[in-house]
Amino acid sequence: MFRNRWNIITFAGIRIGIDLSWLLIAVLLTWTLAVGHFPFAYPGLSHAMYWIMGFWGMLGLFICIVLHEMGHALVAKHFKLPVGQITLFLFGGVAEIKKEPQSPKVEFWVAIAGPIVTAFLIVLLFLCTYVGEKWNWSFMITGITSYLTVINALILFFNLIPAFPLDGGRILRAILWKWKNDLQWATKITTRLGSGFALFLIFFGIFSFVTGNFIGGIWLTILGLFLYRAAMASQTHFYMNKVLQNAKISTFMTKQIETVPPQITVKTLLDEHMYKSHHHLYPVTEQDKLLGYISLQEIKTVPQDQWSTTLVRSIMVPLSKTPTLSSDTHAMKALSVIQEMGVSTLFVVKDSHLEGLITAQDLFKLIYIKIELEGDGATK
Repeated sequence: MFRNRWNIITFAGIRIGIDLSWLLIAVLLTWTLAVGHFPFAYPGLSHAMYWIMGFWGMLGLFICIVLHEMGHALVAKHFKLPVGQITLFLFGGVAEIKKEPQSPKVEFWVAIAGPIVTAFLIVLLFLCTYVGEKWNWSFMITGITSYLTVINALILFFNLIPAFPLDGGRILRAILWKWKNDLQWATKITTRLGSGFALFLIFFGIFSFVTGNFIGGIWLTILGLFLYRAAMASQTHFYMNKVLQNAKISTFMTKQIETVPPQITVKTLLDEHMYKSHHHLYPVTEQDKLLGYISLQEIKTVPQDQWSTTLVRSIMVPLSKTPTLSSDTHAMKALSVIQEMGVSTLFVVKDSHLEGLITAQDLFKLIYIKIELEGDGATK
């Protein structure tokens, strides 16, 4: 999901990391708190104190977000749902749960776990602020806990809006699923609410921008676009799960494959294969055994005046670094591997023998064809 991601800690077997976009919001939030919020709320303190409060306020908020997402992840693990990672990014955090819940009960408890954690944090932070003010704690402590109380309350309110993929939308989906016993119908209703809410944010953001609230308008528009894409992506992921969950890659992989031997030169590869068949990637085989593959990326590393002397064997990606699967692998697993590894092609191999190729495009074609021909029945 996130390409520019750094793991920072692992807790209970769940990796926690930060996306590059988080650094932007971390700096922006620290600056906003240090020069705007805290000087207005607590005048008369030193500039250094405001920056310290800004830093700890930012850090405290993201700790709260991690705890919120950890609530989702731990409950998901309790119900045997695979959890990939928790990532902090531009708009907060996300716990990557790799499988759809198997019942409305599981959906409900996984969805509500995060808001329960946040509600607990709000109460705890409010009590800290109250006690701190009664006992004359430092403004640096009570100011931060007061800020975190308010911002967590706002996040909780926003997150409980019944629009998918917000937690409120997932809670509503669980209720509708239980009511009608139809996950597809419940998903359709809540994703429509989610996309509608996102479009409202976009419209309101644009309106705010043209009426003078430039920063607020930009942020609302960006948030609306993000939620709209997330709602559509969640709906697509649901259909993909339904269509691909019982399909094996052997049923729709490409079996007629043009391969190349390792002893030919790059020039021969280009003249006799790439310039004629126009593929961007070729498996390298010898005696029907897969040795690796070669693509445009490897060819680009060779100067043009060396094409006639450079062998494919010397620049190909070896089998040990080639993404392979067996023919009985489920299609959803194949798509997950493609997304996690960031590759476009997987090689289907049995006992070192190449049986076929599978790409993300092949999987999406299958989904499109089944839904076009079978309609909603494709996902039953």
